[in-house]
Amino acid sequence: VIRLVEDDREVSESRSRRTIEEIVVTAQKTEQTLREVPVAVSVVSGEQLRQSGVFGPEGIENFVPNVELDADAQAPTIGIRGFSTDSFNVGLEPSVGIIVDEIPLGRSEFIPDGLFDISRVEVLRGPQGTLFGKNTIAGVLIFGTGEPDVEFGGNLVLTAGQDDELRGEGALNLPLGELALSRMALVAWNDPGEVYNSFLGRDELESEQLAGRVKLTVDPGDRLRLKFGVQVSDTRTNYSGWQLYDVDSDAMEYARTKDPDTEDNPFDAHTSFDLPGYVHRQSDLVHALADFDLSDQLSVMGIAGHADVELDILMDFDVSAADLVNVSALFEYDQDSVELRTSGFFMPWDQTVEFVGGLFGFQSDMGITVDVALGEDIIDFGLTPAGMEALDGPGLSPLGPPLNTLPVPAADLNDGVHQVFTQDAQSIAAFGQLTWSLTEHFAVIAGLRLGQESKDALLTVTSRGPGITAAILEAEDFSRSLSRRESEVSPKLGVRYEFDEDLSGYLSWTRGFKGGGFNAISFKDQDDPSRPPTAPEGAPLEFDPERGDNYELGFKMRLSGGAMALNANVYHTDVSNMQVVNFNGITFDVFNAAQARLQGIETDLTWLTPWEWLSINAAFALSTARYTRYANAPAPAGQGDENGEQDLSGRTLPKAPKITASLNPAVSLPLGKRLGLKFAVDVSHRGDQYLELDLDPHSRQRAYTLIGARIGLGPEDGPWGLMLRGENLSKVKALSFVADHNLYANSYFAAQIPLRSFSLSLSYDW
Repeated sequence: VIRLVEDDREVSESRSRRTIEEIVVTAQKTEQTLREVPVAVSVVSGEQLRQSGVFGPEGIENFVPNVELDADAQAPTIGIRGFSTDSFNVGLEPSVGIIVDEIPLGRSEFIPDGLFDISRVEVLRGPQGTLFGKNTIAGVLIFGTGEPDVEFGGNLVLTAGQDDELRGEGALNLPLGELALSRMALVAWNDPGEVYNSFLGRDELESEQLAGRVKLTVDPGDRLRLKFGVQVSDTRTNYSGWQLYDVDSDAMEYARTKDPDTEDNPFDAHTSFDLPGYVHRQSDLVHALADFDLSDQLSVMGIAGHADVELDILMDFDVSAADLVNVSALFEYDQDSVELRTSGFFMPWDQTVEFVGGLFGFQSDMGITVDVALGEDIIDFGLTPAGMEALDGPGLSPLGPPLNTLPVPAADLNDGVHQVFTQDAQSIAAFGQLTWSLTEHFAVIAGLRLGQESKDALLTVTSRGPGITAAILEAEDFSRSLSRRESEVSPKLGVRYEFDEDLSGYLSWTRGFKGGGFNAISFKDQDDPSRPPTAPEGAPLEFDPERGDNYELGFKMRLSGGAMALNANVYHTDVSNMQVVNFNGITFDVFNAAQARLQGIETDLTWLTPWEWLSINAAFALSTARYTRYANAPAPAGQGDENGEQDLSGRTLPKAPKITASLNPAVSLPLGKRLGLKFAVDVSHRGDQYLELDLDPHSRQRAYTLIGARIGLGPEDGPWGLMLRGENLSKVKALSFVADHNLYANSYFAAQIPLRSFSLSLSYDW
């Protein structure tokens, strides 16, 4: 995406200045240069991601400001500007839109599966509802994959890392005559786990992925282009890498009776639990596209796509060697989408009006089955001080040692709670945007999207056995039909001014919309009017949509004769009915907070320095994301008022660091006439943040900086290359997830960021 070219302008007698070639993006559903787009957008090339050695989606945050990505095998989390969507509750839809080869994907669970043979990633920050629809209130990630080429050829990248990591990625271009081109891509990846389970003697988070993609381009005429694509992926992961964290002394005493090696340091890459959990994820994507040029000023495009994903999940939810609570789940989702859009321009009164607009239809089917089962040690646990405390029994701490060693036979009570949630959703929308150039330098922008969506769901909860699980979860047997209808209105107004060919600015107002939904994992019929008022409260089964009004001022500059590109923007977003997620010990409940405000400054820089051997990429964001009003927020266990609530008005949102920054200098040095040496450093900084909605001090992650480096050897513009990489070289230990333990009172469990690692890649192009 970013290439070096020779400037035609004279700089000295025989020397040309390096300049940055224009970057073409599709941020407004038409091909435009990055400088022309009045949106806060950053572009990461596939080559940047490959060279960085971070093959998962989390690598994107190392190059883009104000982006947070957690590639959890079960529930990936994507956040932009403080909007962060936990997908542990599948009823909650993402805040960030995901587009792969023009196909919008309605679930973030798809994101780990297609990250191979990537040509570019566009990161659009801020609401993008006018052109991309609902659930893009935080922004959009647009993934472009490798396109077929007219020349036969391909590439292969083989990577070997420590702890037996092996990854092979390849692509092959195969022309099929004068009218058709094809491209095939494949990845096979064995990623070692980073958390050792001493009880099972295996590495948690170890995964195996096999995925492939086939794309076909047909040009039957000068004005018509047809594209087809199919992608399949299969991933198996040992799950999960959770570690006990600051465990209550009684609970630790009990846990060590099952495994003496149990400890609660969440930073030592060590855990101990008895159930060999897993996540088995399968996904498929199919798309077809027809692009027809009706004239030089008007084109029509039709896009149809299908996608489905299935996750088979088994988790040890007590995160210990005791057999206490096991959770299994089966999540199935499939979607179909169709879009018909037209784009072009016309020239009234010698003024240029560019436009894009169309119709969009989308339908999805989703189902999840969750089974929470008590293990064979639950009676044993219930008789200990830790069990008494967890079940609100009498305090027996002085009797702890004898009770913990009291021999109680294991017993399978066949006790549990079974929940089934199914949902059908349909949506339609009409959208359009005009850019009217009133003068050579000044243009006004207006856009509007009108949409409607319906959701129909059925939630059923049944308990079995003596009812111990139901008592712990405060679950109720019920079956409830749910239905909701809502309308979306996503307008946009703005102006763009081009000061000269190297400087442009924009000012815009946009409104984003994120659909409401149902608490898909819930064990209480909170909305039942016949429910006794004395029954324990839970999360409402239904939550409302959220809306955000974003005001933004931005500038895009080319400096130093085109050798430097600098983009900067200031934004202010007011959010109403913000959807938030709280972990209650077993499930992740969705609520509507009252109001929130997000504001900040973002910059990114690409600089080809006067020294031909040095180039620099950098990004920086200074931002705040706070609740302006949220009086009834959940409080940490044992805190808050009589309802267990607290006032978070004026407090920060979770997973919203004030400062994010990256710096990526690269040095290229010749070694003789043919070989070259490349050295690069990747520095990524994240400021202080809380990882839980209730802002429990245990979930506060202090600021940290990650440092990676890579050294490459190979001929300049040659067919092969050798790359040695190191990630997290400074051995930073930090947490990416924290939650209250579901049984052990006053205890937590957590997940840590990846540890230091090394890898070596050999690439070959032909």
